[in-house]
Amino acid sequence: MKGRYALGVDVGGTFTDLFAIGDAGETLIEKVPSTPGDQSVGVIDGIERLADLVELRVEDFVPRIDYLVHGTTVATNIMLEMNGAVTGVLATEGHRDTIDIRRNYKETDFDIRLPAPLPIAPRRRRIGVRERVNAGGEVVIPLDEASVRAAVEQLRAQEVEAIAVCFLFSFLNPAHELRTRELIAEVDPEIHVSLSHEVLPRVREFERLSTTLVDAYVTPDLRRYLHRLRAALAGRGFEGELFIMAANGGMVSVDHASRRGVELVLSGPAGGTVAGVGLGEDAKAPNVITVDMGGTSFDICMIRDGQPEVSTEAWMNRYRVAVPTLDIQTIGAGGGSIAWVDEGRKLRVGPQSSRAVPGPVCYGKGGTEPTVTDADLVLGRIAAGSVMGGGVRLDLDAATRAMATKIAEPLGTTAVAAASGVLRVVNSNMANGIAEVAMKRGHDPRDFALVAFGGAGPVHAAAVAAELGMWRVLIPRDKASVFSAYGCVLSDVRISKSRGLYARSSNLDVEWLAGLLPQTLDEARAEIEGIDSIVSTRTDVLFEMHYKLQTHEIMVPAALPQSGDMTLTAEAVDATFARFHEIHEQLFSFKKPEQEVELLGLQVDLWGLRDKPRAAPAASLANGARPTPTGYRRVYFDELGGFEDETPVFQGVAIGVDQVVEGPAIVEEPHTTIVVHPQMSLRAIDHSVYELKVR
Repeated sequence: MKGRYALGVDVGGTFTDLFAIGDAGETLIEKVPSTPGDQSVGVIDGIERLADLVELRVEDFVPRIDYLVHGTTVATNIMLEMNGAVTGVLATEGHRDTIDIRRNYKETDFDIRLPAPLPIAPRRRRIGVRERVNAGGEVVIPLDEASVRAAVEQLRAQEVEAIAVCFLFSFLNPAHELRTRELIAEVDPEIHVSLSHEVLPRVREFERLSTTLVDAYVTPDLRRYLHRLRAALAGRGFEGELFIMAANGGMVSVDHASRRGVELVLSGPAGGTVAGVGLGEDAKAPNVITVDMGGTSFDICMIRDGQPEVSTEAWMNRYRVAVPTLDIQTIGAGGGSIAWVDEGRKLRVGPQSSRAVPGPVCYGKGGTEPTVTDADLVLGRIAAGSVMGGGVRLDLDAATRAMATKIAEPLGTTAVAAASGVLRVVNSNMANGIAEVAMKRGHDPRDFALVAFGGAGPVHAAAVAAELGMWRVLIPRDKASVFSAYGCVLSDVRISKSRGLYARSSNLDVEWLAGLLPQTLDEARAEIEGIDSIVSTRTDVLFEMHYKLQTHEIMVPAALPQSGDMTLTAEAVDATFARFHEIHEQLFSFKKPEQEVELLGLQVDLWGLRDKPRAAPAASLANGARPTPTGYRRVYFDELGGFEDETPVFQGVAIGVDQVVEGPAIVEEPHTTIVVHPQMSLRAIDHSVYELKVR
């Protein structure tokens, strides 16, 4: 009798990764090509391959899945490709141009040729409505319902599918927005409606409108995708719980995600960050920087004291997305990043990607432009003829020809030298990205361990770490290539609820502030009712704060009692202000305890904690001081000035705990390769983690 499974699925630009853990701790891993036209097709393809691994029909395997956690890039791709719903805006009369005025600044102040962002809602689809609530939440002008109906009819004539409603100070008094939703439903109940006081109940009009507009734009197509996926799974007998990874690093129900699509924008890399926290704990490294190098991108996240950075400062295609998101920075550097020579005969890599179709040249699926993966293959970092996800066999000759004709000939060099240059450029790009993330937060990357995963991450991790002077690299065993899918399995439910407010430290009413906390927490609790797998809860409380006259806030954890008591006392408020000064000094190198502090928001994160499945350690691992290589191959190392003809190749499954592999060497893992450079060594510090260090 086969067992039960927990399944994580992460859809990337090139591959869809699946990681399942059985009730006995057995693991199943699979990678299949992503299907950009409909991601659910790739998900079902992957599940069918998992069923093959355990010799079951898919109709017999799927009912054994107790819960499935899905990381999807549908919402992110909509914003990247700007192909979301036809969207309109209803705003307070006189304020329909807030999205164009923004905050009266541009991303590049001195570029007079900078074009405006591609409009989600052109001006003809933005209509002012007569109503007004003042800064105290009092109704100054009642809602003109006739003007709302007329505006909706005008938008219907333009075939809108979604409407973003953003009225002034609605986060203090939402009555007008709520009534507007009812009026829209009376005119056309099929139109999706996003209300700003529900999407982002905070101060700052541009941020609130931009975030609400993105929510309206992405939610209809995202909802259709999620319902299509749920129907496809149900048709194969799925009766378990289906969750979706959100951008805040937690998971949410399908119903929640279908209502609030903006919370899934930028959620793609979240699973890997969640798994990176656990890996850091296993390796006794609470301060790590996670890097996920897949087929199209390189995702960076800083984790301090076991907690990933969370931000409300995200942008997506020049639209502000101010809901809480893991502070993950992404650059266009993946295995599929295209290498090219510009007009000045300068070698560049990315940000363009070959993606899943046609993919790198060596995949033999129609790609003609050389990529990072092609360069790795030419230099022997990955083995010629090896099989990638979906049965793709790597073609060395095709990769070499593309490297020669597209890169080497324009630069007057050889294919090998061109491939080496491609790797130097992409590694430098990634190192610069990591340095920027760390230094912007007031940290030296050398004080952190680097956690590298993704299909291409372990191939490049050593070179990137060496460029930064980072002395310790951690690489997950057995599952590096599907680490984000593994993180999906490990995730908990996380509901983030916020509330806009305004208060100053000089005259703060602590009793009033304390009264807002249980109200916000009750809103979050309502979102997790009915989720069977939650066994306990945890609550985090944060405040948005800045010094008076500053225009950007920082998130400060509230200094509540360790006992879990949610009572906000005067002593707790004073301790929270003290935390603000210390965090401000860490980020910006100064603090001013004598200066007045302003509070602009309250955020409650309610965690629904689940019992996590644990993967069983490998049944048989070798013992002894050194593992035995299974072969040798020709690998190029810049440090040696050329190829090392007899580079030993090891199989990761045969490396025992505390065994050491001295570089130069290659360690082959499922669907990825670890490159151990000269003067470096790799040690299996336990059954789940490799440690790569300079000797």
